[in-house]
Order: sequence, then C-alpha cells, then structure tokens
Amino acid sequence: MPDKATPTESKTNIGGDHDRVVMASRLPDGTPHQTPGFEFIGDRQVAIDAAKHQLREQAISAKDVELRGASTAEADAEASKPDAEVQKIIDAEETAGAAAEKMAEAEVKSRHNETGN
Repeated sequence: MPDKATPTESKTNIGGDHDRVVMASRLPDGTPHQTPGFEFIGDRQVAIDAAKHQLREQAISAKDVELRGASTAEADAEASKPDAEVQKIIDAEETAGAAAEKMAEAEVKSRHNETGN
C-alpha cells in the first residue's frame, strides 16, 4: 500500500512533530518559515554554508531595495569604478550580507541535530 503520510508523518519528519530540514524555507524578512522547534539535519557545515548564502543574498537584496528602490543586475565586466553614492550602497550591502552570514551560522548551530545525519 502506498505511503499516505501526513505532513507531520512525512519521511523528512520521522522523529516528531517538527520540521527537520537541510535548508530552511524563508519569509521575506529572513526568518525561517518552518514549524516551531524545527531542526537542521545532515552535514552541519553544508547547512551553515547554505544558510549563509541564502541569508546573505536576501539581506543584500533587501538593502539594495531600501537604498535604491530597485534590485541590481550583475555588473558589466567593463564597468568603471563606482561613484561615491554607489560605493556607499555596495558597502552597506556587504555589511548587511556579513551580518546575515553570522545570523545564519548561529541559527544552524543552535538548531542542528548531529544525530540526524
């Protein structure tokens, strides 16, 4: 008979009534969109790297929209050095990205289940 698991009985949630994820779904503000008490499983460093990348990109995009009202496209290979106003935006985005990476690492470390590998 086919497995007709409910969300709390799915194969990715064998251990209880909360999500067990390798990479969290995110709300627009960057907070995880998972069940309360969710935990990261799998290789810890992979989860940290994925969360860092995910939150960094989200933070940079949000900062760009905040500062310019639009998202950026990839810079042209022949683009010149940015002017002072653009450099301020780049610096703000880098700061937001670095802060997001720290938040991602702390989040994974606090929720990672070493035995869930």
